[in-house]
Amino acid sequence: MRRGADRRTLVRMSTLKHTLTTLASRRVAAGLAVAGLLLTAAACSSTADDASPGVAVAPAPSTTAASPTTQPVPTSSAPPTTVTPPTTAVRDDATRRVLDQVLESHRAAGEFVGARIAVRDRTGAVTEVTSGTQTIDPASAPVDPNVPWNVGSVTKTFVAVVTLQLAEEGRLDLDAGISRYFPNLPGADRITPRELLQHRSGLHEYNDQPAVLQNMSRKWTPAELIAVAEAAGRVDEPGAAAHYSNTNYIVLGEIIEQVTGHPWTDEVRTRIVEPLGLTGTKLVADNAPVGYKIVNGSFVDATSSADPSVGGAAGGLLSTDHDLLRLATALADGGLLSPASQVAMETFVPGEDYSQFGIEHGYGLGIERYTSDAVTVVGHMGTGEIQSAFLGYDREHGTAIAVATNTAVPGPQAIMAVEALTALSQNS
Repeated sequence: MRRGADRRTLVRMSTLKHTLTTLASRRVAAGLAVAGLLLTAAACSSTADDASPGVAVAPAPSTTAASPTTQPVPTSSAPPTTVTPPTTAVRDDATRRVLDQVLESHRAAGEFVGARIAVRDRTGAVTEVTSGTQTIDPASAPVDPNVPWNVGSVTKTFVAVVTLQLAEEGRLDLDAGISRYFPNLPGADRITPRELLQHRSGLHEYNDQPAVLQNMSRKWTPAELIAVAEAAGRVDEPGAAAHYSNTNYIVLGEIIEQVTGHPWTDEVRTRIVEPLGLTGTKLVADNAPVGYKIVNGSFVDATSSADPSVGGAAGGLLSTDHDLLRLATALADGGLLSPASQVAMETFVPGEDYSQFGIEHGYGLGIERYTSDAVTVVGHMGTGEIQSAFLGYDREHGTAIAVATNTAVPGPQAIMAVEALTALSQNS
């Protein structure tokens, strides 16, 4: 849920730029460059500038845990059929230490209360490492890898897969105007599902408007959120350059319901969650697990700061890092989409301009790409109102990754993912 980069993000980006200058010939520097730019993008991020009183940051013990045994993939009548999950295996201790070090360095910097990272290598071996605790209470238990956290805008990737599958079935035309679904939306005949998926509709952002920001705890309908965005005016004409806006996916959620007769959450469940066996993936509810924001260097309990309806189809899902790893694997392997849809999803238009860092950023259909001379990461970052996540894959080296934190701050989840992928690519 993007609202822009905070001061902490900009300071870290500056530090990483200096690192690039001095270490440009090393692959790890290039990996950090991507991480810095992921921070700059702060895709789907919540603001960390809230004036609420803070809770002092307290260091927390870390723990590591092996990935749980892989369960058989349940069958589903919905397309696609089934997708083979990654094989679970214990990676060597040296790799585990590297992943643990990635998490611990970021925890020591005060970037989260608790975090989890899961990686799958080319052989299918999976390692999951955790760090920190469930809450800031000194007596809190270590992070539980099976507790779902809000993945924020990673939700968009789920919604994009459903939309592309409906197009494959001939039930939705990616390039036809959406006036049949939104007859009262001005210019809807010139806005297409493809443009919504790629943030090229011109629709404004609802999530940074005072009407929403000042009423985060109330229940919002999709129609109300779209109306807030419309009241702010359009940012561009349909089909123009990409302008990231959560409103696009609120609209897509409504289109999915009109096309199928089911809420978008039901379609995500039958088409993705059940076929992949994602037992920890569901809609955010009122009893969400504890999550935090960072305010003036302190952790603030944000668990009840926003009603789940604020995220909706743009950022309303809970998941675990091992569930996200299965999704990343299926996306990388083409198990969820036809070859043509896979190509469409990974057809990128220019995103933010990061040429000064030697990075090309692009946005596809519900997925992002960050390319440097050293690594290409395809995936999506999400920062919900209470927690954060990142999923991605490095197809060249056959590696998939998922990161989750119980702290809603943009950037660290992406940095940790790229640092780990860079290290793994050097050893592949």
